[in-house]
Amino acid sequence: MRSCKIFAIVFTAVILFRPQISYAVQSNDEILKKLNELSNIIQSQQQEIESLKQQLENQGKEIENVQETQKEEVKKEVEVATEEKATQWRDMIPEWIKKTKVSGDLRLRYEGIYNREELQADGSTQDLPTRDRFRIRARLFFDGKISDEISTHFMLCTNQDTVQEATTTNQSFSDDFNDKGIYLHRAFATYKPNWLKGLELAGGKFKNTFLHTDIMWDPDVNPEGFYERYQYQGWGNFKPFAHLGQMVVNEVKNETDDPWLFISQAGFDWKIGPVTWTLAGSYYDWTDLENTKYLHTADYKGGGGNTFILDADGNLQYAYDYKLWEGISFVKFKLGSVPTKLIFDYVVNTADDVPSDNDTAYFVGFQLGKTKQKGDWSLLYKYARIENDALIGSMNDQDFYGANRKGHKIKFRYMLLDRLQFATAYFYTDPLNDWDTGSVTFSKNKSRMHEDRLQADFIFKF
Repeated sequence: MRSCKIFAIVFTAVILFRPQISYAVQSNDEILKKLNELSNIIQSQQQEIESLKQQLENQGKEIENVQETQKEEVKKEVEVATEEKATQWRDMIPEWIKKTKVSGDLRLRYEGIYNREELQADGSTQDLPTRDRFRIRARLFFDGKISDEISTHFMLCTNQDTVQEATTTNQSFSDDFNDKGIYLHRAFATYKPNWLKGLELAGGKFKNTFLHTDIMWDPDVNPEGFYERYQYQGWGNFKPFAHLGQMVVNEVKNETDDPWLFISQAGFDWKIGPVTWTLAGSYYDWTDLENTKYLHTADYKGGGGNTFILDADGNLQYAYDYKLWEGISFVKFKLGSVPTKLIFDYVVNTADDVPSDNDTAYFVGFQLGKTKQKGDWSLLYKYARIENDALIGSMNDQDFYGANRKGHKIKFRYMLLDRLQFATAYFYTDPLNDWDTGSVTFSKNKSRMHEDRLQADFIFKF
């Protein structure tokens, strides 16, 4: 009976609990199924998300491409509009203004003058202290072509403020930081007609176009007046030329005899194989020097070493006239690969009464190399001997000290950059004859004894 009860209990329990176990198993399968379904849904959604991200990226790229295209289109439109406006403005500007070239340079210089001597009234010499100075030169050029035949040229440049000298363009660092003066250094027009090639006519304050060396002209002197030059082109390698100049030295109110300088020059350029030979003869006729403003009073460069006298009114005057004959020659060739130039210049004053031991000057020298671009170099050497009245001493190289002078000059140039040049020059000079202590210009020239002069330049071009 008892065993029957136990069986009944067990049977009942099995019956009661069986559905629950079955249900539990069934629920796990469903859960796994649902999890699989959910996983599939998630994967599908992830794929959709990735697809959407890709679409967004593609849309972003399309937007960037559109923006870049729009930018390029806008840029092109702006460039076209700008060019059209610039063209309109250019069309409004005269053609000759568009052809105007502007250039210039800046030179910074150190100059030292050493071993200086001064002649005393008793004939002895006294040492002078070394002079050190820093100097500046600024130049601005305007070259305008009005037509195929006519052009104009202007040059603005520094000069000394107290005495504007034709032989310098330097301003010294001095005067307690005062501003430096700028002056009109050149202003001239040229005419080169198409109907006669090789002809050039000019008027104004012009660059010195005559063949010369610095025993006749300082490089900074720009004469005033007119010149005519013609070089015949029809004989191949042999090209003769003629050059005339009429230069106004001074205009004197109520005077009919204004001082002039007339120059006549003739010569040739002859190319002989690798050698180019230039030879010219010149005649310089200085007239009415007694009516010059600065020259005859010896205020200009202390008289330049020439001989002066006192006239009947007690005024300084040149002792002699200056009627100068000059022979000048340049020979150009290459020494290996180095451009080389030999230089010779000879001047004699043929005016009446000039002493024969005081009437002659000459220059001999050479130049090696050329300075055009970075790395180029050149070397110049000269020896010059200039007697007291061989030429107008106030107009030639004032670093060499005018007339009554002899000595040497060496100059080296090197292009640090295409538009930056370093240059240094050394002068070793003495008076040719001791200054006459009884001369009326002795006080102006007594310090022009022996000296060594050194110059170091940096020249910036634009």
